[in-house]
Amino acid sequence: MRLPNFLISLIALFYFNFSFAANVGNKSFEVNVMTFNLRVPVDPIPFDWNTRRPLVVQYIKSQRPDFFGIQEAVPSVVKDLASDFPDYAFVGRGRDKDGTGEGTQIFYKSDRWSLDANDNGTLQLSPTPEVVGSNGWNMQFTRIFTWAHFIEKKSGKAIYVFNTHFPLVPKERRMSSTLLARTIANRKHSLDPIILSGDFNACEAEESIQYLLGANASPINLMDSYRDLHFADQTGTFHDFGKQNKSCKVDYIFVSRGIIPIASEIIKDDPKIGFASDHYAVVAKVKITNSH
Repeated sequence: MRLPNFLISLIALFYFNFSFAANVGNKSFEVNVMTFNLRVPVDPIPFDWNTRRPLVVQYIKSQRPDFFGIQEAVPSVVKDLASDFPDYAFVGRGRDKDGTGEGTQIFYKSDRWSLDANDNGTLQLSPTPEVVGSNGWNMQFTRIFTWAHFIEKKSGKAIYVFNTHFPLVPKERRMSSTLLARTIANRKHSLDPIILSGDFNACEAEESIQYLLGANASPINLMDSYRDLHFADQTGTFHDFGKQNKSCKVDYIFVSRGIIPIASEIIKDDPKIGFASDHYAVVAKVKITNSH
């Protein structure tokens, strides 16, 4: 028996809509992220940059992150990394008035991601964040954060990545957290998910961290990707080249709600081989399901 034409058309339309909805729903993608405080290059052998550089390169290459955010990165170190990773580009500057000094650059895989030229930059953690080199809170050192809006070339999906290095004093960290949260909440593409990495110089219970996680009427409500997967682990990330073994976790990869942490790891050095830095790198693999 031959079906009427209108019924065939109705079935075809239903199948198309169902398939389209399924494809849209399946447009999730995975992203690998790393945060790494590289330690400013001021130490003698064997903790000097030239000795540590091969280990840093080895760790990054072993993870092949889509994005790696660095801290304490002076221009010469950034130049070295750009040479070591020609398949990556980077965004960000140093914290000083001339744009040099320690930076919070974000390196990204340039074959997969495009940088949104109209939505990226570096701001000071100060009352005047747009003023390069400003330090209105009279901190011991000026501090900054870098952000960028990235578009995946294959799918057109977009994501924000923020990277920072917080100050040493709790009150200053609280002010920094407030500024950073406000900037994230007011991002240009408010529906696009975010990843926030960095050295926050703060344990998890501190107010500055809890504010980023949604406490105290924060405008954002992030999630610690490592803690989401490792509920009871007490591994610290600052170790002072193996001399400190009782520190807390101060290096984080936060993600917005809707991003699903799949795996996360604190990469520990083997003292017999050497130390890549005075901090351990933190990595995370996450699944993004709500990008636009």
